[in-house]
Amino acid sequence: MVRFAVGTWMCAFLLTMGGSVVSSAQETEAATPPSAEMEAATVEVAAPSTPAQLDPAEALTLEMMIRNGGPVLWAIMGLGFLAIVLGLYLFFTVTPGREAPGKLVKRVANQIRAGEIREATQMCGERDELLARVLFAGLKMADQERYIIQEAMESEGERGAAALWQRISYMNNVGALAPLLGLLGTVWGMIGAFSAIALDNSQVKGLTMAYNVSQAMITTAAGLLLAIPALIMYYYLRGRVLKVVSIVETQAHEFVELIIRNQER
Repeated sequence: MVRFAVGTWMCAFLLTMGGSVVSSAQETEAATPPSAEMEAATVEVAAPSTPAQLDPAEALTLEMMIRNGGPVLWAIMGLGFLAIVLGLYLFFTVTPGREAPGKLVKRVANQIRAGEIREATQMCGERDELLARVLFAGLKMADQERYIIQEAMESEGERGAAALWQRISYMNNVGALAPLLGLLGTVWGMIGAFSAIALDNSQVKGLTMAYNVSQAMITTAAGLLLAIPALIMYYYLRGRVLKVVSIVETQAHEFVELIIRNQER
């Protein structure tokens, strides 16, 4: 009986200890997964938010720049369109071949040598090139003295050169006006930014200030991007005008000599 009682007591003790161990293990296993799930959930929640905050491709696009630039940027873009049209027109019209064609020089020279002053004068009067107008002014005075012929040609040449300078000066005006428009947009944007600092509440102050600073920088960049090519084009056209004026002056002196020789015959 004693052995049976002892055995029964030992079995009950072992079953009690085993149950407690199993229950503690189950409690441990039950307690561990939630922390792991919470960490995984934290990683899953935090991971997508980081690229959205740091992705620069989403932060700066051409459409966004145009939208944030405001009315000043639209004015700069309109001025840029006019500059492109004007630059192409001047590029194809202000050339030595257009203002002092070689065929005209040869034809008028042959007519003067042949004594056909009236025909040469009529032909030059019907043309619009700078050299043709200069020769027309001199041929009208073909029966006068040398200094009168020279003065007539020089006066017409100065008027024609002034007209060429006036035509290409519009590109210079674009180059000077574009940075001023960009500066206007910069000042306008900075006014908005400082107004946001002073007047808006704290929840939207940062966004409003960032928007206005972005507008200021975009208009500045747009003004410079227009002014630099416009000035480059102006300096290139200025070189062409100088070349045209030099050619016309040289040809005018040569034709004065031809006219005087025709008088002496």
